[in-house]
Amino acid sequence: MNRVIPISIWSRGMINCFLIKGDKKHILVDTGVPNSEKKIIKQLNKYGIDKNDIGLIIITHSHIDHFGSAFKLKQILKMPILAHELDVESYITGKADISTMKLNKPQWWLFKQIIKNQKTEPFEPEILIEGDTEYDLKDWGVNGKIIHTPGHTPGSLSIVLENEEVIIMDMMASGILLGGIMFHKRVKHPPFHDNLTVLKKSFGKILLEKGKRYYLGHGGPLDRTQVIEYYDKYLKSRSAV
Repeated sequence: MNRVIPISIWSRGMINCFLIKGDKKHILVDTGVPNSEKKIIKQLNKYGIDKNDIGLIIITHSHIDHFGSAFKLKQILKMPILAHELDVESYITGKADISTMKLNKPQWWLFKQIIKNQKTEPFEPEILIEGDTEYDLKDWGVNGKIIHTPGHTPGSLSIVLENEEVIIMDMMASGILLGGIMFHKRVKHPPFHDNLTVLKKSFGKILLEKGKRYYLGHGGPLDRTQVIEYYDKYLKSRSAV
């Protein structure tokens, strides 16, 4: 039976990555900020997960708090990395592209400047998803698929499992500050998105899928009612392109 196991990079859900437990092999979703590899391996050990049983790393999008330790974990775990072609420039340079990043509130300006100056070891994904192609995870022992959900970044990816667990990472957030600390069920905007109108379409795609529990990169997890609450509050009134 597949299930999602949260792995905390910063405490109280401020930054999350996830392990998808498969029947034989497992999948690591995102790798946190730079130098998170020891923390991730320690938590895998805590859950009784042998690092040799991880078959794939998925990078959901090109912000450095999600791909920061990808290179080092690839060296440790010795498995391929999957990502979307539209975000690949950040991965091969080791630096997040913030050229299209639009702040959701003016006070996040300083945070954007911090990201602008961050860099990590570059890497090249072995598996690239092109366009809106869906990627079946059955070859990795997981009953589910990866779908393209742009809006936060052009190449943002989400994972939909047949057990109705869904990983949507930074499509939305919950809690206070970056997301987490407290009030984990309070829906909110992440600090920034690439394109809110495109994001609205991606939420339409996500909500067409069966989902009961939604895992976020910052805060969460949330149920379907809370995801719809976010959509209604922040995106529903936006005109489609």
